[in-house]
Amino acid sequence: MKILVGYDGSVESRRAVEWASRIAAGDADGSVTVIGVATALELSPRIRDAEDPAGDSSVRQTQLDEATALLREAGVTGQTVMRAGRPAEEILDMADEGGFDLIVIGHRGVSRAQRFLMGSVSERVVRHASRPVLVAR
Repeated sequence: MKILVGYDGSVESRRAVEWASRIAAGDADGSVTVIGVATALELSPRIRDAEDPAGDSSVRQTQLDEATALLREAGVTGQTVMRAGRPAEEILDMADEGGFDLIVIGHRGVSRAQRFLMGSVSERVVRHASRPVLVAR
């Protein structure tokens, strides 16, 4: 089973990695790919006078490194991918492009304010996915 996990460093996304690890460990052909999504601005070249200190792609890479460590602790090998864009759309696109069997995502992400302004990533993924979605709480 090919499993795609949306990861943003939140407690809920850590639980998503744990659940994906459990499922993959029980399947001889199980594989886990963890996706982190940065905004397009985070991955663009820096303009010194216009930098947003909160928008640093190294934070996203650190989060993906954490996810790799969680997989390793569970005895599961996996890979990580960083994409730029809107999180729900990037997760859904990658799931379709990669032919994943299951999407695992946390119930809530890091920022409640962001969720209020942009809507819930997990809600969008569940609503628009063309494959099963496991929402970890």
